[in-house]
Amino acid sequence: MNGADLIFVNGKVLTMDDAAPSANAVVVKDGQIIYAGEKETALSWIYDGTEVVDLEGRTLMPSFIESHIHPSIFGLTLLEVDCKPAATPSIAAIKEKIKQKADAIQEGQWILGWGWDDSKMAEKRNPTRWDLDEVAPDNPVVLKRACAHMAVANSKALELSGIAEDTPNPQGGNIERDEHGRLTGLLQEKAQGLLAAPKYTQEDMIKGMKRAQEKFASWGITTVHCMSTQTADLQLYQFLAEQNKLNVRVRPWMWAIDQNGFDGSLEEVLKVGLRSGFGNDKVKIQGLKFMLDGSVGGKTAAVSEPYVDTEETGILYNTVEEISPLMKRGIESGLRIAIHAIGDRAIDVAIRSYEQINEIVPLQHMRNRIEHCVFPTSTQLRQMNELGLMAGSSIGFLHHIGDNYMKKLGEERMKTAFPHRSFKEAGIKAPGNSDLPVTDGNPWPGIYTLVTRKTSSGQVIGAEEKLSVWEALKAYTTDAAYSSCEEEILGVIKPGAKADVMVLSHNPTEVEAEQLREIEAVSTYVDGKLIYSTNQTRKGESIVQ
Repeated sequence: MNGADLIFVNGKVLTMDDAAPSANAVVVKDGQIIYAGEKETALSWIYDGTEVVDLEGRTLMPSFIESHIHPSIFGLTLLEVDCKPAATPSIAAIKEKIKQKADAIQEGQWILGWGWDDSKMAEKRNPTRWDLDEVAPDNPVVLKRACAHMAVANSKALELSGIAEDTPNPQGGNIERDEHGRLTGLLQEKAQGLLAAPKYTQEDMIKGMKRAQEKFASWGITTVHCMSTQTADLQLYQFLAEQNKLNVRVRPWMWAIDQNGFDGSLEEVLKVGLRSGFGNDKVKIQGLKFMLDGSVGGKTAAVSEPYVDTEETGILYNTVEEISPLMKRGIESGLRIAIHAIGDRAIDVAIRSYEQINEIVPLQHMRNRIEHCVFPTSTQLRQMNELGLMAGSSIGFLHHIGDNYMKKLGEERMKTAFPHRSFKEAGIKAPGNSDLPVTDGNPWPGIYTLVTRKTSSGQVIGAEEKLSVWEALKAYTTDAAYSSCEEEILGVIKPGAKADVMVLSHNPTEVEAEQLREIEAVSTYVDGKLIYSTNQTRKGESIVQ
């Protein structure tokens, strides 16, 4: 018997394998798990070079898979002015931060920020160009809302971007004007693409991705699905992999068409002949990403019934006739599709588009996805099952911004928001996600919310849609691995799987539900290599450089 590289003993192992859900020892060789079971058998693999980790009763489980985030964008937000609610609880606080930045740089330099949320600020309103003009009149300023579906720009940024009061709204976008027809500075959806903010360099992206990876490792995340991959992103991931500086597995979804300030690559991808699954263990192409509507926070998600106290029903980007042929071209070329659809109107367009394609190209085996999929009807759930569609459910939204959702949509509609129990009963795989940087990327609040259906304020929404702890954990492990057709090697502890694991501060199956969001990764491993440890690093910093 050949010796092992790494052996974990004296712990409680949650394998996430329904056929053999628990063990107390795990053996790793050449980056793979070769045994999960009893300590006595595991120790038979010891030889001179074997590292034995005594878990001291702690829990070992597969590390997390984030099935819908924006890694490179998150990294860049870590380089921008932090406007998240914790850092800027008011417009006054935003203005102070922007003033500090303007005072520290040259006149004319752009100031970019991220993360403001009007629903969590003292004034309960969006910042305006006039707010920003007060503190940075000579610097162009653009601050993106946390949802990424809106941005506010000051007068200088609007001027340099050629946006004036007579600029027409782009299709699928809105340039907000006040009652006098004046620009407020708020740009919604595709209107953000009119902004002329400078592009980041690869050096910036590398710096940001390094910081992002440190966060991922501290959260126990070792695989991420990049849902907005453009040329620079793919170059970034490949460069870091070549330099042996990519300590997270990246699963890119190529941004298909020009939308929201992102450049589409549909024609180039099809011409080159990329197919889903192309790549290696570190970077593996998943498919094409499309968008159909906006966000609930910005009241741009396409819903059938108006938002509370308004006549607004959101923005629907495309019709079936427009989007289905584009999706079909990708599918015929061997590329899976992920399509953003939050409101029921958008979900309807997504499903009808898939149905049209299915009449010509069978889809059931492909594992195509509807992203976010917040408000599907019971009919839509049945249709999704028939088409073999997955729901990339942003359950993190319910925890972090669910209270705002409730205000915008009302109690009755929110009962069936993020319907995970219904997904399961309908036979639909629904991996959980945070849509980082839209909400915080730590999976534990999402897992907590799957189990309790509680928002950050403690409000319970749709209690009948609760999952068990085991089911909630699967949403971030085996179900997420299924979404990349890797359920045999990722998100599970069993022979043949990758040794991507983490040691936890507490056993999630043994603590009270309220303690779930307090659980932390004590150490994180990729391919059996330690990339994070609370014993060797500051919280949130990877030990792999």
